Amino acid sequence: MNDRLPPLQLLRTFETAARLLSFKDAALALHVTPSAISHQMKQLEEHLGIDLFSRVNRGLQLTAAGLQYRHEVADALARLTRSTDDLHRRFGRPALRASILPLMAADLIIPALQSFQTMHPEIELRIETSIEMVDFAKSDLDVAIRFGLGDWPGLASEKICNIIGTPVCSAGYARDNNLKEIEDIRRCQLIGLPVQERAWERLAEAAGVVDFKPEHSLFLDSLLSTSRAAEQGLGLAIGLFPIMSPLLQSGRLVAPFPIWVPIPEGHYMVWRPEDSDRPALTAFRDWIRNLMSELRMPDVIRDEPNSSIVDL
Repeated sequence: MNDRLPPLQLLRTFETAARLLSFKDAALALHVTPSAISHQMKQLEEHLGIDLFSRVNRGLQLTAAGLQYRHEVADALARLTRSTDDLHRRFGRPALRASILPLMAADLIIPALQSFQTMHPEIELRIETSIEMVDFAKSDLDVAIRFGLGDWPGLASEKICNIIGTPVCSAGYARDNNLKEIEDIRRCQLIGLPVQERAWERLAEAAGVVDFKPEHSLFLDSLLSTSRAAEQGLGLAIGLFPIMSPLLQSGRLVAPFPIWVPIPEGHYMVWRPEDSDRPALTAFRDWIRNLMSELRMPDVIRDEPNSSIVDL
């Protein structure tokens, strides 16, 4: 039966021509000439002994056989592509594609990358930043770090840190607005996150601020953006710790109120269950665990005699 199987190159060309219904467009997509496409399709039809295309009013159409074959060939080529990618991912040169939250990537992961490269010079690490939860079934992503409750069906996950929140701002903004008590948020410009529109209300309620109606002056799309806006003195942002601890330790931000609110969500590593034992993924998970274990909660939580942790 194998001698009846057409060459793979002809099948690739057929799938493209059948999808575009144009030898000219297929030639552009495959970087060959239209005559080469026409010649290959004639070869395929002769090999099969079946007409796959017909010309109607100077246009190209698939025959009934061509329409059926197109679906089967497209599916087979997609499976071959996935299998080949999986083979390289599992048994080729170790490589890892990671999707990281922007703030974590900018202030934690990238500054510490040299240690990972020193420990694992054989692993090619590819990092992209995103706040979206990529569909692992449709992506070659290997691991992601996400904010949530850990409930991602069909995926393995591991919590890498609990989170405590408090308002943060620049030292200049805190000084100019004489920020002392949590009630002072009523007269501040608040920086909000569209993906967590009730964050300020939740924090205020937990901290005992009664009848609080936030009036945001600015909405930004990520924790990185809100922290940078706070650094520039644009208002108060909600800081999440220990992820943002380096910003307090460096003085880029301050936490003006001694109120710390535990956040139900946490930061998680997420990956495909079948990849749990992949050496490159295991190495990255171990490195992230160690990196997170070295993060310290801000000293103000331990040293401020009037500070308190308020349960949500």
